[in-house]
Amino acid sequence: MIISLLALCLMSQIKTVAPENPWTIKIVTTKQQEYLLLTKSEPITLTVDGPTHIRVYTRILLPAQNKGDHLYKLILAEGPLDERIISFETNASSITSDKNGTAVSKWRSFYVEVPEGIKTYTLTHWASPKDTILLRFAYESPKPWTIVPAAQYQSVLEAIEDESTVRYYELQRTEQVVVKVSGPNRLRVTARLNYDETLFGEQSFTLIADNNGVENTFPIKCDRSDALVYQNRNDIVPSDAHSVYLSLPDGLQTIIFTISGTLARSVALRFETEP
Repeated sequence: MIISLLALCLMSQIKTVAPENPWTIKIVTTKQQEYLLLTKSEPITLTVDGPTHIRVYTRILLPAQNKGDHLYKLILAEGPLDERIISFETNASSITSDKNGTAVSKWRSFYVEVPEGIKTYTLTHWASPKDTILLRFAYESPKPWTIVPAAQYQSVLEAIEDESTVRYYELQRTEQVVVKVSGPNRLRVTARLNYDETLFGEQSFTLIADNNGVENTFPIKCDRSDALVYQNRNDIVPSDAHSVYLSLPDGLQTIIFTISGTLARSVALRFETEP
């Protein structure tokens, strides 16, 4: 302790050093972290008192031949109908292993936005190289997302959310909405089905995102919103909101959105990227 204080005092007194020949070293710490094991036979249940955000850190144990990228998936569910598929691609960490020396991947994370009240979530293992996914939970709020304007669309729908005006782009069943955004990044797409006088109860649709020829499909179930209305359209009523995520590679991406599998005339879409 005395040596450390002396070193700090000396550094505070030094004004210049000559000659300056810097040399960089890498310090690997021995910090340990506790993770929970998620296996196919044992889902993990998490009960949270909201409103809050939970950040879920994930890693996987890697086989002996761990070169290259590895894909793993898990399911986040709140009740029997509300399920979200979480998919990550990762590779081996150069500074991390478990207590037995087994190679561990770099961490990947996602957020759970918990509304007001006590909510219970179930995390289920879907696929991983060694049938084990490591999980760690933290109370962390996501950074603000950046709004991305659409490059091609038919019309704009305006709604009041959290006391501010939010713009959605209307995607009609026979048309498309185009977004251009630079990667690498993650694009969040918030979708609301538009109810008219012919639609009642729970509905479903499929949102299709074509990113330069690579197609992603997102099946979504929804119900009519009890609170939200459009300020500039009284002929349609939005559904509750559902968000899906696209991982974008490096470079300018042109993403074409279409919908299928619904009798609704249109869907409202909003686009944001992570900071």
